[in-house]
Amino acid sequence: MPFGKVHCAALFVLAIAVVAIASSCSPQVNPQIRISSERIPRHWKLEVHGTGFTPTHTISSHLRRSDGSEFPVLPILTDAHGEFTHTIDTMILELGTHELWVVDDQSGRPSNHAHFEVTFDYPPPGDRSRSGGD
Repeated sequence: MPFGKVHCAALFVLAIAVVAIASSCSPQVNPQIRISSERIPRHWKLEVHGTGFTPTHTISSHLRRSDGSEFPVLPILTDAHGEFTHTIDTMILELGTHELWVVDDQSGRPSNHAHFEVTFDYPPPGDRSRSGGD
């Protein structure tokens, strides 16, 4: 086998090894969101925290109303760790169950879908076990 063909074959094998190592070193994490409560009184604030997104890039937050219609998409910028926090004021939401998810604009990967119910059920005075009463 001439030297040129051996050299090309060795480079090809080396290139495949480099790609395999690079893929195993940077595993893709599925974006995840979590919400502060699955049941929240109207006029309170719902905290949203997301992880596993592309660092310092925009993401698109989707919020579906209880009637199935969707609010306009909200762009949010992630931090250097691919995380974000956002507050939803439930004052603008109807009573019922709403659905929230976020799409990483860079990778196109969606997060899990979180559901929460907006109610008129307020905790007793002095009970701070749910967020947002301030």
